[in-house]
Amino acid sequence: MRPGARPTIADLEGESPHVLVQADPEAYLPALAARRLLGLLESGEADVALPVSNEPWCQAARREAPFPYHTPALLEEAARAVAAAAGEPARQGPFRSPVFAARREALAGFPRDLPLDAAVERAAVLGRRVRIDPGAYLHRYGEMDGQAREDLAARIPEGSRVVLDVGCSRGATAAALRRGGVTEIVGIEPDPGDARQAARRYDRVLAVPLESVSEDFAGRFDAILFGDVLEHLADPSAALLRVRPWLSARGAVVASVPNIGHWSVIADLLRGHFDYVPYSILSGTHVRFFTRRTLRDLFEACGFESPRIETVRFAPSPFGEKALERLRRVPGASDDLDVVEFVAVARREAG
Repeated sequence: MRPGARPTIADLEGESPHVLVQADPEAYLPALAARRLLGLLESGEADVALPVSNEPWCQAARREAPFPYHTPALLEEAARAVAAAAGEPARQGPFRSPVFAARREALAGFPRDLPLDAAVERAAVLGRRVRIDPGAYLHRYGEMDGQAREDLAARIPEGSRVVLDVGCSRGATAAALRRGGVTEIVGIEPDPGDARQAARRYDRVLAVPLESVSEDFAGRFDAILFGDVLEHLADPSAALLRVRPWLSARGAVVASVPNIGHWSVIADLLRGHFDYVPYSILSGTHVRFFTRRTLRDLFEACGFESPRIETVRFAPSPFGEKALERLRRVPGASDDLDVVEFVAVARREAG
């Protein structure tokens, strides 16, 4: 199949009695869930088996995560917890799903050009036995970069009127900023499609990378946002140095970054793992990693006052509670082992 092409029935070549379809690039199907789906077919209870998910394609398949997870190891733990509490498979009517297991003969006669995410719907319409396994948990990564950053908007200096949002995506933070009294929002977003959408909400959007901005914004902005952006940059110090002169006398940079010192990452390292995922602490697009100290050092080295750093914490999983307790007993262990994200607010250094 060519890169970027939408997979179809024609791509299900082979002679195996069962097929496992994972046609959603934003979905992570744990091995346990995959085995359960195939097991449902082998038991003879279903022709097509579907997982439950935190972001399902129909309401009947919705299943909230039992606890927050940030690594594949924690997701596997969540999948085990869901499986342990599962009830009986549920019958499901027509709807689309790009992740499923099916008996090959149940898909016989389907048009070869039928998209795989439409195969489940067609199977249900034709009377095939479509079942949802409540114990097969699938994680779908939502559009994290398209979410409003109300947490950052709440931390801009009081009375801010003009704000720059670096890496603004589709401009989802606009409403939160305007509720806070901001009258002008400028965005920087190199993705052309996202920039066009952001331009409907922001007063102005520059569809270029930060380093390509030629305009001089000296002293113009009361706040500059970097919402989970610095970790994606090859040189975050260059970005902070670039925008520092753009701050007004009262202005501040508000930036969020994930904590590489989170217990889940450390526990994985101790077991020889460092596994990337589409989003979260170990996003595959992160090229820089931060702890509280390295974040503070970054701002101070770029001519900012020592930043005020706040934290985001989530309750650990059952395994995490034990791992966290053990790690905290290590001499000199950080107080930030349970911190998922840091939010820094930094003003320019005087002089």
